[in-house]
Amino acid sequence: MKCFQTVVSAVLLLALCLHAVSAEVVNFKKCPGEAVEKCTIHEVTITPCPEAEEGRACTVYRGTNVSITFDFTPEFAANELTADVAWTKPSFDLPFVGMDTAACKHTSCPVTSGNRQTYAYNLPIKKTYPPQHYDVKWKLTSENNDSCCLIVQINITKKTKRT
Repeated sequence: MKCFQTVVSAVLLLALCLHAVSAEVVNFKKCPGEAVEKCTIHEVTITPCPEAEEGRACTVYRGTNVSITFDFTPEFAANELTADVAWTKPSFDLPFVGMDTAACKHTSCPVTSGNRQTYAYNLPIKKTYPPQHYDVKWKLTSENNDSCCLIVQINITKKTKRT
C-alpha cells in the first residue's frame, strides 16, 4: 500500500510540474460596459506564450494554432452558451472570422450558477491576418444575454525563415 501511495504521489507531482510548464497565465482585462458583474474570470492561459512570464502581450505566429483556456464562475444558469471573439477597439469590434460559436463544445453545459468551470479553445492564427498588436475580446453569452467577457492582448507576427 505504501508503494502505491508513493507512485500516486510521484505521478501527481509530475502532472503538476508539467501543467505549470505548459500553462502560461496571461494578464487580462474585464470588458468595458459590462454593467452588472454576472461572471468571475479566475485565470486565463494562452499556449504558447513565453511573454506571459514578463506580463507582456503574447506573440503568436501566422499559420499556427494557439490554445486559450480560462476558468470562470458564472452567476447565472444557462442551457447553452454562444462564444463571440472580436478584435476590439474603443469605438468598435471586428468579429473574428471562422470562430466556432458553439461554446458548449468547449465547456460544460448546461451552466450552473456558482459552479466554476473551464472553457478551452484551439485558435488558428490564419496567414491572412495582418501582423500587428490586437486587443482580443472573448465573450460567452447565455440565451438570456448573461455573459462572461474578457480582453487579452496578442501580437500577430510572421514566422521568419532561417537562412
